[in-house]
Parts: sequence; C-alpha cells; structure tokens
Amino acid sequence: MIATFIQRAVVQGIPLLFGSTGEIITEKSGNLNLGIPGIMYVGGMSGVIGSFIYEQKVGPQNIVPFLAVIIPLLSAIVGSLIMGLIYSFLTVTLRANQNV
Repeated sequence: MIATFIQRAVVQGIPLLFGSTGEIITEKSGNLNLGIPGIMYVGGMSGVIGSFIYEQKVGPQNIVPFLAVIIPLLSAIVGSLIMGLIYSFLTVTLRANQNV
C-alpha cells in the first residue's frame, strides 16, 4: 500500500516538476512567473474538454485511438498557450504586478 502511494505520488508529481524546472529557468532571466500552476491547470482542463467534445461528436464506438490522443493534446497545448499569452501580455506589456 505504501509502495503504491509512493509510486503514484512520483507519477503525479512529474508534471509539476516540469513546470518548476521551467520556472527556475525563467527566474534566471529576471522574470517571476507565479502563474505556471494556473496555466498548467487550464491546459489540463482544456485537454479534458477536447477529449469530451471528441467523444461526444463521434460516439464511444467510433473513437480512433490516434485522434483520441492528439485532440486532447492539442487542446491542452492551445489552452496553455492562450493562458500564457494572456499572462505575458499583462505582466510584460501592461506592466502588471508579477507577484499577484
């Protein structure tokens, strides 16, 4: 039971590790991006929404496995991209506070 818990904790912590590694690199350039977890959450929700819409449009019996992976992946990328662009526009162009 403890081994399963540790295994799942490591697997679920890997995306946060990627985000924190990107934040470390970003901080070396002098910018502080506290919006990374929010951007990652929006990307995850966008992926779930893309998957849900795809499944609703084609039905559970007609799902193509390749598209069932690509559509949520592209949805997650687009959702994260849009949120990242909004955050960067607010903090860089409009000089909003990066800590808020």
